[in-house]
Amino acid sequence: MDIHRCRFVDYTPHTITSTAFSHTSVTNRNTPNDLRLAVGRSNGDIEIWNPKNNWIHELTLPGSSGRSVEGLVWCTGEDESPRLFSIGGSTYITEWDLKTLKPVINYDCNAGTIWSIDISRNQKKLAVGCDDGSVVMIDISGGFGSLEHDNICQRQDARVLTIKWYENDMLIGGCSDGRIRSWAASGDSKGRILSTMRVDKSKIESTLVWSIIVLPKKKQIVSGDSTGSVKFWDLEQFTLLQSFNKHEADVLSLDFDVQEEKIFSAGVDRKIHQYNLIQTKSTTKWVHSFNRLLHSNDIRSMSIFESKSHNWLISGGVERCLVIQSVQNFYDGKYKKLSINQQKSNVLVNELKSLVVLWQDQTIKIWRITDGKYKLISKLTLNDDENITSVDMNDEGSLLAVARLSSVKVFELVEQEKTLKLKVQKIRDDNFDSLVQGGKIVKLYDSNKLIVVTSDEEIYKFIIDNDAKTISLDDEIELLESSNASKARISYISNINNLIISPDEQNLAISRFNGSIEIYSLSESSNGHLVSKLTSYPHLLEFTSSDKLVVMNEENKIYEFFIASDSKSLLTPWSKRNSEVLPKQFLVLERPQGVFVKGSKLWTYGSNWVSYFDLSLNLLHKEESKKRGREEEERKDKPNGDTEQNDGEDVDEDVEDKSYWITTKYRPVMKVENFGLNEIIVVERSQFSLPHTPAFNLPKLRI
Repeated sequence: MDIHRCRFVDYTPHTITSTAFSHTSVTNRNTPNDLRLAVGRSNGDIEIWNPKNNWIHELTLPGSSGRSVEGLVWCTGEDESPRLFSIGGSTYITEWDLKTLKPVINYDCNAGTIWSIDISRNQKKLAVGCDDGSVVMIDISGGFGSLEHDNICQRQDARVLTIKWYENDMLIGGCSDGRIRSWAASGDSKGRILSTMRVDKSKIESTLVWSIIVLPKKKQIVSGDSTGSVKFWDLEQFTLLQSFNKHEADVLSLDFDVQEEKIFSAGVDRKIHQYNLIQTKSTTKWVHSFNRLLHSNDIRSMSIFESKSHNWLISGGVERCLVIQSVQNFYDGKYKKLSINQQKSNVLVNELKSLVVLWQDQTIKIWRITDGKYKLISKLTLNDDENITSVDMNDEGSLLAVARLSSVKVFELVEQEKTLKLKVQKIRDDNFDSLVQGGKIVKLYDSNKLIVVTSDEEIYKFIIDNDAKTISLDDEIELLESSNASKARISYISNINNLIISPDEQNLAISRFNGSIEIYSLSESSNGHLVSKLTSYPHLLEFTSSDKLVVMNEENKIYEFFIASDSKSLLTPWSKRNSEVLPKQFLVLERPQGVFVKGSKLWTYGSNWVSYFDLSLNLLHKEESKKRGREEEERKDKPNGDTEQNDGEDVDEDVEDKSYWITTKYRPVMKVENFGLNEIIVVERSQFSLPHTPAFNLPKLRI
């Protein structure tokens, strides 16, 4: 087996600018099923992560050029789905529809550029701090899509860099003039400034109060500023209680645990510091406990969630990766870095033409690999600002479909004889543009046929005529009605999360977040049928043959189904014997990012591992494995016995007949795909090859 290691794909993740959990911490209950983490990026994308079952990247809300996400908040009511709000470099507050991935409303706060946002404790009002020194309150109690002006607080001259609610009655803001101000949010003095506190001034430059948190139980305010100071203030008397100067640069983010006994601070100097509350009989005071250096660049945001079963401290910033660690075991606990994560892949491999395709933001790049060398043969940049959601290429490499939520475009790729580069020509069809307003997923099949999944979860089939330069509607696939009944009150529970086409191009398989796996015919206008409804989330799908489908769920378990509606058995013989006895080593791996079939082998991979299962062989059970191990030892002990040496990293003839194989040689993995008769390609992107901005230079201790 020849493996092509491909490291030229210049994918660069974007800076993490903000994070927010959908629920507040509750230590007396288990983690809610509908808990989600929103991660904002500097390119305007918002990622929705499910933290349960090893962190699943479920959705990406596409942004647009020049629109960084600078703040995120969730509104989680008792009888409604969680609502997500964002701000970013404008005067608008955006509420998102997680079902369609589109904004529901862009509300203009009629003040300056918004710098900060927070939600009240009763989840009925938002407050935003603006560039012109005003603080605007917005009423969101009207439900989904409802934002109404409530009040503009008393203005002052400095921009409000951070804003926090105290209960539902007061607003605390950190300003660019080194002052902390409080405004009344209710009562007769609503909107008026109640008090002003001043932090230490820098001799060189103006002091900025970047971050504030409010401890309602302790009735204290904690502030972090550009001098590196973390200060504790009395919320009733508005006086300074304690001050720590442990950071060597700006403090950009603060957070606290549910008991309000641990404070975490982070910023430009890359370190996360912890402060603990020490209580004696007569006094209570905060002490600096310890710090950890887990990031290689500025930390822009931190979020904490605690429950009976979990406690997470999430941090992210310029390094572009999420760092996940424990709140309770912060000092020496294990941590996880989600760096180049491709659960939502943006890489395509065309086996027939030896092409590798990458898309990011508004740009698509195509490389050709010949004789072990690569060459960039096409680069396409779209005029519109909106980010791309999906790209696909037909097997012949002659058509390229590009989807965004506002439009779907089809391009013809013509190879130039002299330069061997690809000439890109758009197929312009006004009728097609009027029929399809945008798409989440596009798929090309059977040379000139196109499938589009719209933002409203409708699936259309089109036929592309290269000669006439037309794209005509063939049919609409009537989807089965999906039940939304679920304990998890999330609006996109019935959305499509996977869509694949069978090898004979006769059937279409889709899976949904609610566990449904459905099959639809592409050649006949017949109704689809439900193959199965899993109790767990179907993470990946792949056809092993025209009548068999493999499903990998959120627990890394593999099931193989017969797809025919009249099949006597649902599970295949291999799945019946092996699905519940998969190796423990495989079940505890990081989330798989992709799967494909080559011969009898099912290949799957994650960000730091590659594995395969031979579906023609049964897996060894524990007893069989121990027995074989003893036989191997006996054989090796014989004087003239043959010995095999395998480091567990290279795929060669010695391990071709094994039922299961895994390696961690390749990392970080972006894509693994079939690349020929006896070849596969592994696309990697080393963390060291990413472009880096200069980081804060911490003093080095040389020994």
